[in-house]
Amino acid sequence: MEQLYTTYHFAVERHLNDLLKGSEGALADAMRYTLLGKGKRLRPQLVLASVETLGGQFSDALSFACAVEMVHAYSLIHDDLPCMDNDDFRRGQPTLHRVFPEGIAVLAGDALLTEAFRVISQSNHLSDRQIVRLIALLASRIGKDGMVGGQAIDILSKGKTVSRELLIEMDQKKTGDLFSCSLEFGAIIMNASSSIEEHLHQAGLHLGLAYQIHDDLEDAGVAASTNSIEPKLTLTTLIGIETTQKLLLQTFEKVQHHLSFLPSGAPKIKGLIEPIFK
Repeated sequence: MEQLYTTYHFAVERHLNDLLKGSEGALADAMRYTLLGKGKRLRPQLVLASVETLGGQFSDALSFACAVEMVHAYSLIHDDLPCMDNDDFRRGQPTLHRVFPEGIAVLAGDALLTEAFRVISQSNHLSDRQIVRLIALLASRIGKDGMVGGQAIDILSKGKTVSRELLIEMDQKKTGDLFSCSLEFGAIIMNASSSIEEHLHQAGLHLGLAYQIHDDLEDAGVAASTNSIEPKLTLTTLIGIETTQKLLLQTFEKVQHHLSFLPSGAPKIKGLIEPIFK
């Protein structure tokens, strides 16, 4: 499956470069800085794996996969801003607002978000109905009831004691909703049944939660070894590492359960995600 990851990753990187070719100026440079920087490209690869799982060619879905990555890049830019998490580094590199003026960083995020919808709208091999469904799905998963709503929970929860249920809701919205959107893109592109689409939705939602729990556990390990990271309210700090580890296993089992309903058990999707949790 390493070859699969390499194939998808290379294709996404090349297409992202192509989509921003010809743009000049500080705003375009800022967009490229984040979009073309280091990254796992997991979300767009999930789009490609979903399409292939359902019998399609991943090359036909590259623009839609890259649109998802543009949205992800926008969310990272805004997440790092001084008014949000106020981070100076991401993936070992200075965050965008530390390299460009803060206002340009905000606008670069805005531009990537709107560019994502433009890219989807320009498809010439899907029906108008499919394009509208893709746009509507993405908008709903990243808006007030999705990713942005999860970020709002995060901001409003700082310095407060919140419930386990609220933290899970936050993680599912901040991370799970874009994961589920990525997988469901494959169902819409391939005109899959509503049952398949729902299993992809549930798999992505639980995958996003598992991904965030995994990150929290890794951060807890770093904090314990260095004693230099300011504690942040996460499931690990709320319910403890051991209980969080059990929750991770339970959550990933739900991912596998829903993937089992897909053709051949979705080996390409599993091949992308299983190494993350080993």
